[in-house]
Amino acid sequence: LPAGVRCCAIAASKQAQPTAGTPARVRGDGIVPVSSALGRHRDPARDLALPAARQWVAFDAGHFDLLSRADVCARIEGWLTEGRARPPRQPRR
Repeated sequence: LPAGVRCCAIAASKQAQPTAGTPARVRGDGIVPVSSALGRHRDPARDLALPAARQWVAFDAGHFDLLSRADVCARIEGWLTEGRARPPRQPRR
C-alpha cells in the first residue's frame, strides 16, 4: 500500500449482523470473501495489516449494494473527515 495514505476497506455480507455470543465467522456477499475484502491473508507478507478501525462490514448487503447504501456512504465520509473540523452546514434555501 502507498506510504502515507490512510487506506480503508469495506466488505459486504449477505448475513444479518451477528449478535453477541454468535460465531465470529462472517459470510461474504457471494462475490468477495470478507477476509479478502478487508485485506486479510494467512501469509503475513500478503496481509494488508489495516487497523481494525479502518475495516468495516456492511451486513444484509450484496456486493453492488455497497455503491448506494447510506450506511456505507456514512462510513466512508467518517473516514475521510477523521481528525478534521467539519465546516458549518449552510442553511437550506
